[in-house]
Amino acid sequence: MSGNLGITKKQCAETLNVMIEEIVSTLETGGKFVQPGFGTFKTADSKERVGRNPATGRKMLYPKKRRLRFKASEILKDEINE
Repeated sequence: MSGNLGITKKQCAETLNVMIEEIVSTLETGGKFVQPGFGTFKTADSKERVGRNPATGRKMLYPKKRRLRFKASEILKDEINE
């Protein structure tokens, strides 16, 4: 990436880290992060549920949690399918 942008590897890493921090902070507040031409990151809450341990067959309680969701843009989908 640094070669394509004409910047140092350190600058490239710093830029990427800032973008990742921005995505994380947006998702932590419950928002969604949209990068046009790439896709949308958002979270979804899953409910508490009862499951089964496949090794022992014992019932387990899985707590509720937030899951990460990503939806690729149509542009990205088209690019990878060419």
